[in-house]
Formats: sequence, C-alpha cells, structure tokens
Amino acid sequence: MKRSLALVLLTVSAPGLATAQELSGGVTLGFGDHSLSYFNQDLSTATLDGRVNLAFANGVTFGVSAGYIDVGLDGLPIGIDATFVGLEVGYQMSNGLSFGAYAEQLNAQVSFLPIDLSLKSIGAKVGYTTGDLDFGMNIGRTSTSPDIGLLGIDIDNFGLSAKYSPMENLAIAGAFQRATLSNGPTDADIDLIGLAAAYGINEQFSVFGGVSRTSQDDLDLDVTTMGLGVGYNMDLGGLASTLSLEVARTDLSLMGGSTDLDTVRLGWTIPLGGKGTEAPLNSVADSIFNPRHGAVNAALTGAF
Repeated sequence: MKRSLALVLLTVSAPGLATAQELSGGVTLGFGDHSLSYFNQDLSTATLDGRVNLAFANGVTFGVSAGYIDVGLDGLPIGIDATFVGLEVGYQMSNGLSFGAYAEQLNAQVSFLPIDLSLKSIGAKVGYTTGDLDFGMNIGRTSTSPDIGLLGIDIDNFGLSAKYSPMENLAIAGAFQRATLSNGPTDADIDLIGLAAAYGINEQFSVFGGVSRTSQDDLDLDVTTMGLGVGYNMDLGGLASTLSLEVARTDLSLMGGSTDLDTVRLGWTIPLGGKGTEAPLNSVADSIFNPRHGAVNAALTGAF
C-alpha cells in the first residue's frame, strides 16, 4: 500500500515535472506513539504522506497529495488502516487571483470489520495572493460509502485559510473548516479552527507548532489538539532531508467526560522543489498550513 501511494505521486505528477515553472512539496515517513489516558490504552502509528504542487508559466497549477496510516492497538488483535488521495487543478491570474477544483477520497478499514468506509469529496476553491499574504476559500460536498444512517448523510464543506510570511524563515497560518452534516430534516455543524507557525532558527534547526479546536455544539463535543516540534536539516549524500520530533496532546471532551491522547512523533521529510513544506507532513502544524477540505478530515490529520 505504501508503495502504491508513492507511485500515485510519481505517476500523476511526472508528466509536468520537466515543464513546471515552480515545484514545491515533500514526502514524510513518520512513526507515532500514542497514549490514551482514560482507557489506559496505547497506540502506535506508521504513516507515509506526500504532496507535490506544480505551477506552469501559462498560469495553470496542479497538485497531488497522498497519505497512508496504519494504526495498531497495543495488546489487541485490532488494526486500522486508511489511505488518502487528493487532486487539485487551478489557474493563477497575473493579478493574484486564482481559482480551481479539487477531488479527494479517504478510505478506512478496521481489521475485524468486513466493511470499508469511503469518503469522497469534490469542490471548488478560490484564492488571492498579495505580497506576503495568501488567502483561500473552498466549498464542496462529501459523500459516504456505504451510506450512514437510514436516510444517508450529506456533508457540505466550507473552508477559509490564510498564510503570512513576514520573513524568509517565518511562516504563520490560520484555517477554519466547517462540515455541515444533514440527515433528512436535521443537520449539525462541525467546526475546526486552527493556528500554526514554523520558524527556521538557522540552516540546521527549525521549530514548528500548531493548535486546532474542533467542536460540535449538539453533542457538547470539543477536540483540542496542540503540537510542538523541532526539525534538524541534514544532507545525506547530496539528498536534503529533515529529521523531526514532535510532542502533541489531543484533549477530547464529550458530554461532560474527557480523555487525553498524548503523542510523540518522529518524522523523516524529503523536501521537493525550492520551497519544500513549512513543516513535516505528519505534524499538527502541517494540518493547518495545508488543511484537508473538511473539518473531520482536518481534525483526524492533526490528531494522528
């Protein structure tokens, strides 16, 4: 599965690599150790995430992203694995305005269940760049397979994002995502708001951090994730890469009860192009710098 995701990135983006005017992105191999306090349960994760963004001289932009996560529950014969693939195509105008469309698919499977859950999202996006500021907005819809609930669930997505780079070695980002779940005559909103920053101390060391809060009022649900990490840049035989260590905590509060998920993540990131990525792709910060289109997907990305 990990090999197939790497092939997705190479196969889809390869035709444009030679002719692209700008190239950015990266690939991160990650490992995580998670401790769930209330249930006294430990989890381990192995992840592989990749992202390639291409910009051409005629204004056309193209992006592809892919991810894989394997979750193991210590001491239990239960495993969860999920894959993610996303495609974006757009057009950048000379006045800074951009527009485009995206399509994403998330598949998840639990080892002891015969049913695979699939979330497919499509939508449109617009953006505006001026100086050191980048603004973005997206709107779309997610469908589930199989249907959830007697009437099925429709998920409408809306998102806002902003990035600010006041210095060459400093980047700040904010994101807001709302998923509106509709089941017949009833609906409910799930909101995510996040803030992240990445700072290059010198040529070798960098720090990054992020915080996000996901809420659902009807269920009295709040999920707050905070992460802080450090990266070390190194050269392996001419190959630039970054080793990273991140500590994170996710606080889950539901109907008056709460539990904490404490996480330690290791990552090895290979940057692509001159810009690379602001933070490792398996970090809380990256889930805010480059949020997936939908509050639920973005929240899960930050927590795991």
